[in-house]
Parts: sequence; structure tokens; C-alpha cells
Amino acid sequence: MLQAYALQQVCESLGYVTEIIDYKFPNVHHLNNKYAMAGDSLSKEPSFNRLLFAAALMRQHNGIARFVNKYQHLSSQTYNSPEELLNAAPRYDVYITGSDQVWSPRHCNGDPSFMLHFAPAEALKISYASSIGAKSIPEELHFLYKESLRGYRHIGVRENSAVELIREVAGKEATVVLDPTLLLNMNEWNKIASSKRLMQKKYVLCYFLNYSFNAFPYADQFAEYIRKQTGYEIVYVARPPHNLKYRHTHYRVGASPEEFLALIRDAEMILTTSFHGTAFAVNYGKPVFTIVQDRNAGDSRQVSLMSNLGLEAHILSITDSFPSKEHFFYDVEKVQKKLDKLRCESKQFLINALRDE
Repeated sequence: MLQAYALQQVCESLGYVTEIIDYKFPNVHHLNNKYAMAGDSLSKEPSFNRLLFAAALMRQHNGIARFVNKYQHLSSQTYNSPEELLNAAPRYDVYITGSDQVWSPRHCNGDPSFMLHFAPAEALKISYASSIGAKSIPEELHFLYKESLRGYRHIGVRENSAVELIREVAGKEATVVLDPTLLLNMNEWNKIASSKRLMQKKYVLCYFLNYSFNAFPYADQFAEYIRKQTGYEIVYVARPPHNLKYRHTHYRVGASPEEFLALIRDAEMILTTSFHGTAFAVNYGKPVFTIVQDRNAGDSRQVSLMSNLGLEAHILSITDSFPSKEHFFYDVEKVQKKLDKLRCESKQFLINALRDE
């Protein structure tokens, strides 16, 4: 949601009128996805914990709905399937496939909507920071990707490995660009972040997701290790915790998007298994450790981002030893300079693409 907002804001700052197609996901196309990994459910929170935080999750979902209504410019028509998009295609001057794992077979089951199958053949089609998030594309989807992606005039992707994959499968060249959330700097995000500090004590923010891989108990144990090393409180955000046994721990599962931004802004350190947790941490210049299943995985969006910023030492695999305290921090000014350079290059890619240059 935040990356869609960011791309909308940047395009409008360039003088364009924008509209986000209100496409319901998941829908019938995504049922029985054979490309979904068998272990996707391994890291689910315990049922009791999900029940305990049910009200908080409802508050979070209501906050997201309010954010969408307040900030995002949705199409007047809602589309519930690829067929509906194809049969009543919305008409624009430019079509952009936005960011996140929209080209991931695992999550989208080869959904042609995210490859703009409904747009007129002669239309200007752009991809900005689309992610495949996989080491390969299944053989039976090669034709779909080839036929769909050859209609794009400009392709920007989010991870380094996607460049080679797209060249191999579709014969098209792609450029690695920053995620849209990184096109806005921290000052621009603070315009919509909650102005209120939600935790008075110093804290480490834990943003652990559960649908990519099972990072537990490593992630929880690492958070407890950091707490003992620093004396900071621990705050969990977005998802119910896997374990409720740790002391000096607080739960902000019900945080709205504005509160989520404030929790990142005011944290002393961030621990995350999430790409966007990583992106917001470095955008705010926070000490961060991003936990991945395999630090050598070429398809990892987190590894690509951290490597491009020179922060390889802050990537942890779930089998790694915990770092010593002197390695908690990094040269924020140096990383911000790299980020500013990448931000300028990514914005220029988008400007040139919109101009079809």
C-alpha cells in the first residue's frame, strides 16, 4: 500500500494525473496456485496468538482502509478478475506496473493483469520496480512472460537477478531501480506519519513477516539478544508474535500506516524479515539487521538492496551467529549518500520512461 502511494506521489510531482486500478487480489485466478511453495504455512503464528490479537489486526485493517480512502486515487470501477479487466479495460495514456512481487509466480500464479494484458497494444507500458522474487520462472510460464513483457517499452525491476531472468525469458533489457518507497525521503514520509511518539522508552522495532520463510525461533532469539546487549525495549509491529514469553516486550500489531511510519522514525534499531522493513529502515537512517533465509540467494530483494548500499554485513541468514555489539551500527552518512545517488538515478529512469525516451 505504501509503495503504491509513493509511486502515485512521485508521478503527480512530475505533473501527471494518476489513477490506481482497483483490482481485487487475491481473486479466482489465484486459487490452487501450484507455484506456491509447500512450506508457505510453516511460520504461521500459533492460533492462540492470532486469536489474542484479533482485535488489533482488525484495527490495523481499518487503519489501512482509511489510509487508502484518504490518500490513494482509485479507479471508479473495481475489477475482480483478469477477465473483467480485459472485457472493460480502463483507458489511459500511460500504463505502469507498480512494485512488489507482481511478477512472482509464487504469489500471483502468472496473473496476466500484472503484465498489462488488458492495455491496448499501442499503449506506452512501463514497469517500475516490479519484482519476480524467484531464482527462475517455471518453463510453462515462459511464453506468457515473453509475449507479455515484449509489449513494455521500459522495464524497471527491484532485484538484480530479475535483469538476467527477463533477458533470458523475454529477450528484453531491464534496469534495477529503487522501490517506490525509497523515492520519497524521510522528510516526505514524515508529512503523513503520526506526529505522536508511541513509545516513550528507547526501543528496537521488530517487523517480522510470516509468508516468505520460517525465521523462527531465530528472529525472536535475536531480538532478545539485542535487548540484553542494548537495554532497549522491544516493540513488535504488524503481525502477532510467535512467542509471548519475552520480557520488556510491547506489541503494536494494530498500528495504522501512519503509526507504522512513526514507529520506524522513533526506533533506535530495526530488526526485520521484510523487504519494506529494510527499505524504510535505511531510508530513515536506522541501524538495521535484515534476516533472510539465505544470504547468497540471488533472487533476494533484501540482499540486492543491502548489497547495493554496501550493507552486506547487516544481512543475517537464519543459521548465522549473532553479531557483536560493535557491529550494530554503520556509517549512516555514507549510506545516505549512496541512497541519494540511487534515488536520483531511479527517478530519472521513471522520468525518461514516462517521456518514452
